[in-house]
Parts: sequence; C-alpha cells; structure tokens
Amino acid sequence: MSKDIKTGQRASRQQTPTKIIVERHYVGTEKMETVFKRIAEEQITKKVKEIAENNSN
Repeated sequence: MSKDIKTGQRASRQQTPTKIIVERHYVGTEKMETVFKRIAEEQITKKVKEIAENNSN
C-alpha cells in the first residue's frame, strides 16, 4: 500500500464491488415455476392440435 503524502498514513484498501444477483421467484402471487409450466403446457397443447389437424387433412 502507498502512503498518503499529506497525512503520512497508509491509504485504506478499496474493497472490490460485490455483484448481487436477484432472481424473481413470483409473478404477482404465483410462483414463476407454475407460470412457466402453464405456458409450456399451452404451447405443447397448441402444437399437438396443429399436428393433429395437419395429419387429418
């Protein structure tokens, strides 16, 4: 560490910044997991219906 010229004291170390990652677990009052499952189920159901319609034609 270097000394401060004016006071003759050592400079304090700079603490490296800490990153805090915050993840949302709820959308409104519902868990995100539940929301994602519902979206996936809707997309799968939609795709299955499309495939069934194409196969029947």
